Amino acid sequence: MTSDAVSVVGLGKVGVTLVAALTTAGYRVTGVDVVEAQVKALNDGSFRTNEPGVMEGLARLKPGQFLATIDPAEAVHRSSLSFIIVPTPSNTLGGFSNRLIIEALRAIGKAAAKKTGPHVVAVVSTVLPKSSSAQLIPALEEAAGRRMGDHLGFCYNPSFIAQGDVMKGLITPEYVLIGESDPQSGAAVEAVHRRMVTNDAPAVRVTPIEAEITKIASNTHETMRVAFANMLLALCNEVPDADVDRITHALAYRLGRRFFKGAVPYGGPCWPRDNRALAAFMDLVGVPSTLPNAIDRANSDHGHYVLRQVLDAVPRGGTVGVIGLAYKPGTSMIDRSFGIDLADWLSAEGRFVVGWDPMANEEARRALNGRIRIAEKPEDCLKCNAAVIALPLQQLTGMDWSQAASTVVIDCWRALDEAKRCKVGRYMPLGIQRDLKSRVITTPGYRERFDHLTN
Repeated sequence: MTSDAVSVVGLGKVGVTLVAALTTAGYRVTGVDVVEAQVKALNDGSFRTNEPGVMEGLARLKPGQFLATIDPAEAVHRSSLSFIIVPTPSNTLGGFSNRLIIEALRAIGKAAAKKTGPHVVAVVSTVLPKSSSAQLIPALEEAAGRRMGDHLGFCYNPSFIAQGDVMKGLITPEYVLIGESDPQSGAAVEAVHRRMVTNDAPAVRVTPIEAEITKIASNTHETMRVAFANMLLALCNEVPDADVDRITHALAYRLGRRFFKGAVPYGGPCWPRDNRALAAFMDLVGVPSTLPNAIDRANSDHGHYVLRQVLDAVPRGGTVGVIGLAYKPGTSMIDRSFGIDLADWLSAEGRFVVGWDPMANEEARRALNGRIRIAEKPEDCLKCNAAVIALPLQQLTGMDWSQAASTVVIDCWRALDEAKRCKVGRYMPLGIQRDLKSRVITTPGYRERFDHLTN
């Protein structure tokens, strides 16, 4: 099999996006999935997704360039390298289940045993450290009847992506991380990425366990930055004449700008679970998990801090609009979404909630099961007693903010410009406290305690 033929095992959102990226780069790809309807849709052209860039990539397919199948053996025999992108669901202990990866490896190994040429497997799914050496490589070797280096290779090759920007993360990464069982396998995986990426991203080639730690540590570091910026938001929100954006802008000269804007708690399908999984693994090996646990606690505390701001602005029985129900802009996913959590909490606290999102309304309707009203247009949220901007959506610019003339607008992202701010009844940008009579400064005993603190 020529080197321009690869296979992708797991045709979910990330797997299909990888297929589109690989075929755009000129590779011939065989995709594998256990869901027959997904395979059929990809083969007959009826497949649809809202992930940017995927449909465009699939539309450029040349005849015979892509085939989807339910048979892993067919994919192995049609390729020299297989990417595995299957779910690794969280378990009750906080770790990740490798069961689906192991099933895929066994099927690939069994098929590779019948090949005369070499086959390399690259696992993309997020796993706990030690997974490759303790479970994944042994499963592949046992099924193939070969050892690493004997026409068989393995790499842990995680991606650094976000829903709604998967294609961007695949073709313009900051770097390509490859945890290789041997240099030849690492070189094979690097060659695929060199052809697929459109920037000059460096390839970082390390051992599998080093790649495993790097992947999960990267997400924990990013959550730490979000939590740190959110801490500054809360601080600036309680003292007069402080603007969190001016502070993070100054700090960014030393600390960098990425994931460094005070706003709402982080969520999504990766960050929360990866952070907790790192803590669980650290506990397992006897290393204090103080930092990831503190980040998780800080994230939770910040959510309740924002909730208190909304509850203080709207009495029980009042109405609150929540603008932004997905976990981030540009996706319909609501996994650990702050907008969903906030709507649920407000409902439990006796507020009537109206929610809106440009992409996640149906998902929110199913998740909240009638506990809030899902609006058909965003202006419905502006007619409430208060409206919370939970996401910095592009649609904010086109909304009729005169509908909020009697509304308290709580802007978690400081997303509205001055012209729009002037149209609302009362504008509350979290993280900017201009009120000299802020509740902390005027708390009885504050000045005395401050004088003691500075004596």
